[in-house]
Amino acid sequence: MTWRNFINVDLNPDDASRTDSSRTGCVADVFADMRALGLPNDSIDEIFTSHTIDHFPRWVAIDMFRDWHRMLKPDAVAVIEAADFVRCILWLLHPNREKRSGARNQFYGNQWDRIDFETHRYVWSARELVGILKDVGFRKVTCSHSTLTHHPGRDMHVEATK
Repeated sequence: MTWRNFINVDLNPDDASRTDSSRTGCVADVFADMRALGLPNDSIDEIFTSHTIDHFPRWVAIDMFRDWHRMLKPDAVAVIEAADFVRCILWLLHPNREKRSGARNQFYGNQWDRIDFETHRYVWSARELVGILKDVGFRKVTCSHSTLTHHPGRDMHVEATK
């Protein structure tokens, strides 16, 4: 998905020789590591990320959130969408087979295409993510399960204001 007026950052370019069924090719404007963008303090208007934080170990994501807080302008917002651990547990028990499958995949990520960066390292709960973002220094953090991407109800939409 491409977002208007955003700079799309990705670490891994599309590689036609490699099967990657988790995404339909890379549409990055810039190839960089979102864990260490190296941008100046107070220089970013907004961050939006969808289903990326689960690809990092917990401690790496927390360091990344600290760096985002540093780079965001005052009153700027970081928007994070990701699967909610608690909702995934509930979906694992759902009578609908597709929902059960959609929940199970969140714990492991893409395990079929042999691409290490597509696997998941950590599944955040809404309560935990909100608490960590507050600990990092975001002054206002809200969470809903009405998402812009993926699966509303299973996933969370978190907005953290600097």
